[in-house]
Amino acid sequence: MDGVRRGRKPSDRVCFYLNKSVKVMSGSSNREQKKARDKRKKWYDRGTVERKFKPGDLVLVMATIKPNKLDVSWMGPGTVISQISETNYLVSLPNRREKSQIFHINLLKPYHKRAEIVNVLLSEPVGHEPNDVDLEIVYPNANPDIYDFDEIVRVGSLKEKCTPEELGELERVLNCHRKLFSNDPGRTDLIEHNIVLISYQPIRIRPYRTLPRQTEILKQEIKRMLDLGVIKVGESDFSSPLILVEAPGRDPRPCIDYRKLNSATRAESFPFPNIEERVEAVASAKYITVIDLTKGYWQIPLSLQAQRYAAFSTPFGSYRPLTMPFGLLNAPYCFSKFMETLLQGCEQYCVPYLDNIAIFSNAWQDHMKHIDEILGKIASAKLKIKPVKYKFARYCVKYLCHMVGGGCRSPAEA
Repeated sequence: MDGVRRGRKPSDRVCFYLNKSVKVMSGSSNREQKKARDKRKKWYDRGTVERKFKPGDLVLVMATIKPNKLDVSWMGPGTVISQISETNYLVSLPNRREKSQIFHINLLKPYHKRAEIVNVLLSEPVGHEPNDVDLEIVYPNANPDIYDFDEIVRVGSLKEKCTPEELGELERVLNCHRKLFSNDPGRTDLIEHNIVLISYQPIRIRPYRTLPRQTEILKQEIKRMLDLGVIKVGESDFSSPLILVEAPGRDPRPCIDYRKLNSATRAESFPFPNIEERVEAVASAKYITVIDLTKGYWQIPLSLQAQRYAAFSTPFGSYRPLTMPFGLLNAPYCFSKFMETLLQGCEQYCVPYLDNIAIFSNAWQDHMKHIDEILGKIASAKLKIKPVKYKFARYCVKYLCHMVGGGCRSPAEA
């Protein structure tokens, strides 16, 4: 028994050891919790923007509405009197019982006054006779030549990167294909998009109600599409509604709600291009050219059967699309298959992603040959290139939301 007792640790040492272990584990746990809190806070605050107001600033305040204390809305503008703390401000609001009140900064947003319009009247000297030249109004050309080689050189800073001989060679190649550049879409005769249904029961959806302002925008867009020849006036036993999509920071654009038609359409399959593979292929080249087709979908005609199925209606009339509209179930696969077929055999120096085409080479002479060949294929298909988005013979270029060139790639800024 004495030997057993001597082999045991005293109770005070055991308690001291346990207490020390608890402190060590508690400290480790607190450190890990702090790391987790910091990580969560970093992700939570990743989209935050620091905001501050100074006395005299006009602000809108999120406050309760007088008739119903449970409803809130933006009120004001109020005037910032002073900053109470890092996040609280004393604000004076008109037509309130309290002349001033403290609000948290999350309940405030800046108010911007409209610019005042000032009319300026200029008096002419007495005895001045108007000149006929002053009254002459210059009207824009209906079909302007939008291809401008000097603009290509200026935007791409090609004078600093290319020799005069190289610039001359690039100009000769592009001059041979100058008719490809247009703001109006072309019309290929190599393919037609067809729609095959799994249920042939007619689909008719009445037009959606729109505001007068939206109706005017839709009328303008319909007129533009009629002028371009991508739609025509016509009735059909199938009808989908036209809607106006309005996104913040972008111009309103009309879209056809094909959801009901798509649910009755037989789906087609075609391997869709992989963005990563496309970016990797282009990034390794020394010279890169990127071109976009003008309204790519609108350059593919519809079959008569597809025109019947894809008809759409508005509050002011019914129309039939003559070219492939956005929103059809198989439109992306049809367009992707068409581009892959058109550029077949050029995979080593040209890759398409829908209507975005990249041409890449490691030698200048090869790049000129490749550009000439690809533009020739586009011309043979009767397609058009968007004049404001082409980039020729660049060392570094934005392609599919990446900056690529010279063996490097990085995400492009939004």
